[in-house]
Amino acid sequence: MRIFIYSRKSKWTGRGESIENQVQMCRDYIESYVPGADRAEIRVFEDEGYSGKNVKRPEFQKMMAEIKKGRCSYLVCYKLDRLGRNIIDIAGLVEELNNLKVSFISIKENFDTSTPLGKTMLYIAGIFAQMEREQIAERVKDNMVMLAKSGRWLGGNTPLGFFSQKDEKIQINDKIKTSYRLAENPQEMITVRFIFREYLEKQSLAKVVEYFLRNGIQTKRGKEYTPTAVRDILSNPVYCMADEAAYGYFESMGCQMCFSKEEADGRHGIIAYAKTSSASYKNKDNPPEAWIIAMGKHKGEIPGAEFERVQKLLGANRQKGEACRKVRNEVALLSGILFCTCGHAMRPKYYSAKQVTNEGERKFSYLCPYKDATHSEKCSVENVPGNDLDFLVCRELFRHARPDWRVREMLDKLGNEFEKGEGYLAGKGDLQRQALEEKEQGIKNLLAAIKKPGRSEAFIAYADEEIAKLSKECEELKKHIKSGGDGEETPVREKCRADLLVGQLDSFEKAFQMLTVPKKREYLRMLLDQVVWDGEKAQIFLHGSR
Repeated sequence: MRIFIYSRKSKWTGRGESIENQVQMCRDYIESYVPGADRAEIRVFEDEGYSGKNVKRPEFQKMMAEIKKGRCSYLVCYKLDRLGRNIIDIAGLVEELNNLKVSFISIKENFDTSTPLGKTMLYIAGIFAQMEREQIAERVKDNMVMLAKSGRWLGGNTPLGFFSQKDEKIQINDKIKTSYRLAENPQEMITVRFIFREYLEKQSLAKVVEYFLRNGIQTKRGKEYTPTAVRDILSNPVYCMADEAAYGYFESMGCQMCFSKEEADGRHGIIAYAKTSSASYKNKDNPPEAWIIAMGKHKGEIPGAEFERVQKLLGANRQKGEACRKVRNEVALLSGILFCTCGHAMRPKYYSAKQVTNEGERKFSYLCPYKDATHSEKCSVENVPGNDLDFLVCRELFRHARPDWRVREMLDKLGNEFEKGEGYLAGKGDLQRQALEEKEQGIKNLLAAIKKPGRSEAFIAYADEEIAKLSKECEELKKHIKSGGDGEETPVREKCRADLLVGQLDSFEKAFQMLTVPKKREYLRMLLDQVVWDGEKAQIFLHGSR
């Protein structure tokens, strides 16, 4: 018999006292009340720092995967809301546990889901848990609005051009606390004004970054400026004056305004609360309707009309950039893998359309963007012919793609790592459909290769033989899929691709040549950590080789 214990704590502290207490109380309960507990295997799943608003928690997901495999008899937790605060999630979980014949125990509420009354009480408790979550969210929002009206700085990394300054003592919940405000850093504010002026003039993030790189100007944390860093400064409302134009701009976007149009004096700056939210510890933008716009206690720097103009330019340029990014280099294999010795990722650049290789591919080179941006002042590494480097790197891999060499050992290790990971679950039918798609794509590639001029009779004969073989395998797979071959769930991720390479290692080069460019890139990234170019030679680093 296996018994699972699940514990959760919303706030991560690194100490985990609450987690430890929950687990110990669950162990005590199991020892006292669960029949046969002395012979049972007990496994603990802990999520610290995760909210109960949904089930997107790593240990919870891992636990449910084990339960679905039939590896659990009892699921025990300290309290129902440790599993979640959403009634839909709780209802679905209870139904799933019942179908899997898993008994659920909440030691605080003393639920027994094997009886109709216990199940009903569980649903009622779930409704109260969700109501509590919604009330907490409402209180947090009300507190945020109250704080926003005061124009206080609530902490965190201060924006460029400001530092945090003690303001006054305030009383919160019968406790005296220190209030903070933003104060101007004159030296840093020169850089801020330059960024806004330069962007309005050049209308290019890259041009602003290029100037900083050429002149060795770094961020306040000692790093090189990037287009993203410049964009974050330009889009931060903290620099915007709280004037009538700014009020009209933020109100038109549907933001929650904490000052009136009449109060917009143009002297103070703006602080935007709830502009970003944390999802899996990574900040993401909230929609403007969720922003709380307040008048800060600091001085505003950029007039509202000018700030609005910058935001419109950023929006227009972002759309252009997204449109451009859809056009991808159709030849380069080492994109994202090749690095210059200065540490920057090298990018491909086409030659003229008339310059092609003997195989009919368009010629290109890899260049260092840092060298390009600084006009060779900070980096002078020579560009490298892209077609030649791709060929040489692949040839080196092919040369060592023997069963007794390290590539096979590495692929086996890679496959095992994928298997241990938190990959998604797929049925056998999913694997068969994936295999069918790959084989059908292989047939298309071979047919396209035959049509290219200059193909030898030997190659055509080989291609015909391969097409016949793949067609036969496709027919077999279709029969299995049609007969409903969706069996037990099998953990997969990229492991099947690594296994495919291991199984075909003896004919690796031949199989590789039949792949599309995106697929070739995919396989190379499985094998290579990075390739480093120093202007004369390239160093190849396999995964785990350093």
